[in-house]
Amino acid sequence: MKKLLVIAVATALIAPAVAMADTTLYGKLHATVGTLDTGADTDADVVVESNTSRFGIKGSTELDNGLAATYGLEMGVDIDGDAASNLSSRNQFVGLKGGFGEVRVGKHDTPAKLATAGLDAFADNNQAEMYRIIAADSHRVNNAVAYINKFGPVGFAVAHSTDVLGEDTDNAGAAANNPANTAMVNYSNGPIYAGLGYTAVDNVGTDVNVGLGYKHEAGHFANVVYEQVEGDGVGAPAVAGFPGGVSTDTNIYVAGGFKTGAATLKAGYGSSDRDTGGEETNTTVGVDYALGKKTSTYLLWNERENEAHAVDGTAKITATQIGLVTEF
Repeated sequence: MKKLLVIAVATALIAPAVAMADTTLYGKLHATVGTLDTGADTDADVVVESNTSRFGIKGSTELDNGLAATYGLEMGVDIDGDAASNLSSRNQFVGLKGGFGEVRVGKHDTPAKLATAGLDAFADNNQAEMYRIIAADSHRVNNAVAYINKFGPVGFAVAHSTDVLGEDTDNAGAAANNPANTAMVNYSNGPIYAGLGYTAVDNVGTDVNVGLGYKHEAGHFANVVYEQVEGDGVGAPAVAGFPGGVSTDTNIYVAGGFKTGAATLKAGYGSSDRDTGGEETNTTVGVDYALGKKTSTYLLWNERENEAHAVDGTAKITATQIGLVTEF
């Protein structure tokens, strides 16, 4: 009886807090099994990989005057066990939302990344995902303050990071500080989507990305993303998809899919052409099969060529994989 009384009292104390907060636990677990041929004699016959697996919590708490506190804590998890640390940080923020829009503070995907991320036909697959070609698709920054709003079918966001690569200091006498400004505007109406992003990182470079997408009600789709990425000048580092120095990369990604029953046939091709080097390409074909609303399996073939942008480079990495994905 005493235990029942304690449980009843605890439930009564917790219930008001639960009623005031809207918190969601979510995640995505994604593993592949297949071959990965880099041309080296030490290549394994069969490779198991975790592909951007993650979990997190997100939600909001109602406040006075029509405001709400928003929050999100997302962690990457290495389900194949190969990484030195099984957990890694992803988007993590606290924010405030109201009639004015939403402000977020923390670590977050850049607005420019969000402008075209939804056009990736092979999202999260380590070998085939769009960031291999489109630099903005890999951009998540530390020390960020972001503003987000939407008017009808048009959304926009801007963000400032006080230092994307360092620890929010001026690094006097050491490596250069790297503040960044990034923005996006998008339009979504029925089957049509369009997005435009811009990123400028001090001492690193600038990035402009634009994407268009069409999705038929039957599930067929066609997407294209164009991007130009420039180094900030002599001495600029080659990081996060920026080419470094005075180089400029012109990148394009096209993808399409045809849905028939539970299966979707997909193909994607990307090219990154460096004005001071060579061309990198990424080619993928695959088929997804839905096992349920939140679980699917797939077969994929991918070939990446000349990732280093070497002049007349011929280095290749070829992958053939079976994947399993489930969400919660």
